[in-house]
Amino acid sequence: MNNQNGMATLAVVSGILIVIALFSVSVASSGLGDIKKAQNLVEDTRQRANAKAGLDCAIAVFEQKELNPKDVDFSESVFDECENSTGSSIVMIGSESPWLLSATSGYASSNIVVQSGGASAAAFKTTGSLIIDGGNAWTPAKGSKVATADGVDIYECTAIIAGGDVTIDVGNSAAEFTSELSGENEQCHSNFSTHIPANTEPVTNNFDSDILTSQENIDVFQDFFDVPKEKWEEVKSGYDVTLTTGSAVGDETKTAVSDCGASIKSLIASGNKKIWVEGDCMLNGLSGAGSVDNPPTVVIKNGVVGANGAFVFNGTIFQFTVDYAESAIANSWGAYKKTDGTGHILCNNGAMSALCAQIIGGYQDDSDKWGKLPFFFNGSYESFGSYLLDVDNSVSLVRGAFKPGHDEGSEPPGTSGVPMLLKGSIHDF
Repeated sequence: MNNQNGMATLAVVSGILIVIALFSVSVASSGLGDIKKAQNLVEDTRQRANAKAGLDCAIAVFEQKELNPKDVDFSESVFDECENSTGSSIVMIGSESPWLLSATSGYASSNIVVQSGGASAAAFKTTGSLIIDGGNAWTPAKGSKVATADGVDIYECTAIIAGGDVTIDVGNSAAEFTSELSGENEQCHSNFSTHIPANTEPVTNNFDSDILTSQENIDVFQDFFDVPKEKWEEVKSGYDVTLTTGSAVGDETKTAVSDCGASIKSLIASGNKKIWVEGDCMLNGLSGAGSVDNPPTVVIKNGVVGANGAFVFNGTIFQFTVDYAESAIANSWGAYKKTDGTGHILCNNGAMSALCAQIIGGYQDDSDKWGKLPFFFNGSYESFGSYLLDVDNSVSLVRGAFKPGHDEGSEPPGTSGVPMLLKGSIHDF
């Protein structure tokens, strides 16, 4: 009996010891698990912090050095210092836009999208169409550097961007159309350098990639000023001086349209670098104004712009309209219909009468063409600076030796088509 009680007691004690042992193992395991979880959490936090710090550093380097993944000499070694200081690995993922700039540490990564928005800087840019008559030598905007050969950097270039058609007619003379960079150690890629030989039939929308036509949703104002056109008054408030043109007879607040160019030149000579013009503007008299080292910007709102003659201007001209009727454009050129019922269009004796007389041979009695012509140049024009035009459904006309040259310093960053960091695209994993 005692033996049975002893066995029972031993069984109970053994059972209790087993329970205690199991409880002890459970407690120990739970403690070790919590410690392991804590260690994993610390390690995960450390890796995420390293990845985020690596990406922040890479973003700073990308922007400061104006890096371009499309450049033939682009190398991820530019991020070595960021990798060493943050303990992360930084790579550019992808062979073309969009790319992914990624910083990784352990299992954690932090990424941002790099995207090429397409070329938006050019020597001539218009929301409408452009007709070029005669030989021209254009200096286009430089985009991505795609190669280097024999010490010469080769770029994707953009001479013209148009929302509509582009027609180039060199005529029957010895004139030709070229689009080439002027620097000794730089040139446009062969696919981005339009050349139309002399004695060639008119060409429409069939060019190399430096002339972009029928561009959808083109917004010249937004691209240049980085704000919507509806906020033009905000842009105007940042300009040095405003020049209002019109009939100066009896109104000293207005400048005669024929004196517009000379007045702009005088304002630039006085130290003004940002000039705003309200109304029509005859550019004759502007010759010699501006500086290659510090070119001015001239904005012309709600008016037609013309020039007749030879001159050089080192600066950028931006022309745009807001709620401006086509009939007002036609009237600005001095084109009016006879009241005898014939529908014939004649030129009055206004400020633009000389240009009107040159246009009428081609436009004749087509009032629709007159109302779509915001810009007409005839002569020899050379500039260090772009001509930009934001007039919907317009058709600009250029005759003679028109030689605009893009000024890289005149436009906001990102307008050259060089890839940029896409804001709001950072993701952490």
